[in-house]
Amino acid sequence: MAFPYPPLPGGDALRLLTLKAGAFFDPLEADLAAVAFSARPQYLALSYTWGDPTSEQPSMPVDFTKVDPNVPDDNSDYLEPASCRKEGTLALNGHDVPIGHNLAMALRHVRSASHPLTIWVDAVCINQADIDERNSQVALMSLIYSRAVAVVCWMGLNVKEVMGALPTFDEDGGIQAGMAMRNCYNLGNSKELGSWFAGHKAAQADIGSRYVAESRDAEKEALEAMAAVNQQGDYMVMKTGYWQRIWVVQEVCLAQRNFFVYGPTLMIDEEVVRYAYQMNQLKEPTGMKSMMEARKRRFGDTMRLGTLIEDFAAQRCAEPRDKIYGLLGLANDISAVEGPGDDDAIVQDSGDEDVEFIVDYRRSFYAVWCDAVQYLFRCPYYFVPAHLDKDEGELRRLRHERLTNVVRFAGIVQNTLEDEVERELAGLTASSSASDMQAILRGRQLFGRYLLPVRGYLAGKILDLGPTYTDFVRSGRQQKAWTAKWRKHYRKEPDLVKLRQMEETYSAKILKYSEADAARVAPIRGEPFVAFFSPDDGPLDTLTAAPADVDGETIMNNMLSTLATKDIPEAPPDAPVNRFLGTDHCMGLAPAGAAIGDWVLRFWDCDAAIVVRPDNESDPESPCALIGRADVADIRDRKGIHGDVVANEALTRHPYGAKQDKRMDMVMTWHTLQRITASIIT
Repeated sequence: MAFPYPPLPGGDALRLLTLKAGAFFDPLEADLAAVAFSARPQYLALSYTWGDPTSEQPSMPVDFTKVDPNVPDDNSDYLEPASCRKEGTLALNGHDVPIGHNLAMALRHVRSASHPLTIWVDAVCINQADIDERNSQVALMSLIYSRAVAVVCWMGLNVKEVMGALPTFDEDGGIQAGMAMRNCYNLGNSKELGSWFAGHKAAQADIGSRYVAESRDAEKEALEAMAAVNQQGDYMVMKTGYWQRIWVVQEVCLAQRNFFVYGPTLMIDEEVVRYAYQMNQLKEPTGMKSMMEARKRRFGDTMRLGTLIEDFAAQRCAEPRDKIYGLLGLANDISAVEGPGDDDAIVQDSGDEDVEFIVDYRRSFYAVWCDAVQYLFRCPYYFVPAHLDKDEGELRRLRHERLTNVVRFAGIVQNTLEDEVERELAGLTASSSASDMQAILRGRQLFGRYLLPVRGYLAGKILDLGPTYTDFVRSGRQQKAWTAKWRKHYRKEPDLVKLRQMEETYSAKILKYSEADAARVAPIRGEPFVAFFSPDDGPLDTLTAAPADVDGETIMNNMLSTLATKDIPEAPPDAPVNRFLGTDHCMGLAPAGAAIGDWVLRFWDCDAAIVVRPDNESDPESPCALIGRADVADIRDRKGIHGDVVANEALTRHPYGAKQDKRMDMVMTWHTLQRITASIIT
């Protein structure tokens, strides 16, 4: 029978767990109650990993049966449990509820023998089977963690005394390991958390908001007293997977105060933790440094959602959507709202309205990707409210920065979602009708159309097409003949040296391509698209300037009609992918249907590339049609201290006659953007 969760009251609310006092071997017992934030509850919040943070911990017992339940356990060394289990159970409101192994370990170590402990625990306080409730509670995460008196960060347990007793588990059922855990617990100070919290609440009730200096002194003394109880020293610190979890980012960064608990040892701040790692000559765990740095920067501009997604893309979680949802509470430029949202709402924002991000675990990965990319067109960073002084040069720079970042950011989000967008669409293509696919793939309305404005640059014009990718892989002769052919187009030795250097790295890269990697280099036809040389204050600049009187739909329609290109015939189904060589040392793989004279367009700070065909090859400002996605080689020194130096130069507007302008503006569909940004490298 499912556990009967107490209903949440209206408005912003949460459930809180009151962990009953008990000795180490006593059963875990707690009460769960719902409370509104308007009641100003005082509570702690637990930050932990749902899975065990170390490889050794799953072998440890977490549940115990006493010899005589009626005999009180005073944690004396001689009292042994009758039996031990590795499965965690929590008696919650009189119901036995299974809980995760690591959670059971955490609750057992932070429980007090004398004081109940009010604590928020996501796995227990949220009805995980109710998606609507999950959506609403995830949207409140910033409130939950920022209003907690402290966040208790459970790192796990890895004690040599316990490790030494584990080999006997099959013989004694874990009795020796349990006794070792209890003995270490007795020497530690994690059990003092309940006592500290009770004293903290009493002090706050007595002092209130007055006597701030006295309150701080008393708080400092209480923390020092709790730390002084620890007889374990600082040797409990260890390698732990805690810092690699995505939810930890906001849990640690939003906390008023963090406590770090390593088994029975509680450390009162991050400086104590770092000192402990140094003293034990241990390397700080992966992710710990970046998390601590993020906490220090939490009030600054780096807490924009786009920056957070990129900075923490490597964090782990079981649900890929959480790699975005888990950062919403920390982002200072958006508000998380529970879904579902209006996918047909038109985005044409002047930066004056709140930017909302939908939290809905029912949404497809493609929809979540669209939500994230759409954010780029609403991010307040790119706007200056009308009532503030404006520098037109600064506004122009911000619009340009946003347009050049669309492709790169779209690729970062796809990579963050662990390629689930691409896999999801591949499955839908095989099972859905054409009309259903069109509805799914249309994306979001921007400026009145289901299209996106993008800015890139001309990387080169195709001079020659070489062997097919298949022939290049299987034939050394074909590979050699292809490199020898370059002399037809490049005669100077420095140019050939650069091409050979690029080829060495690039050929090694593409020889390792999987079928999926090679298949991404493909034609893209049948979807609205146009590319054209970017003029000063052109239609994309007007479109994204966001004044109230701009008719975005009309601008979009005018671009597609006045810059229309000739139809390009479809490439035969069996047409191959070929190696290509272009001007400006541009080389790589061209999609089927590409031809000599086509242009290769690239984008800022990533390896995304497309091949387009100018409507009039003799006109350098001719509009271009899309042929498909390309794959390109990079020069060795492409990235410098200021990022993509090649793209920065190409995207910079030069004085008339100084250099050829290479900046290209484009309008494309959401599905086209998805196809050209899947698995790109940034």
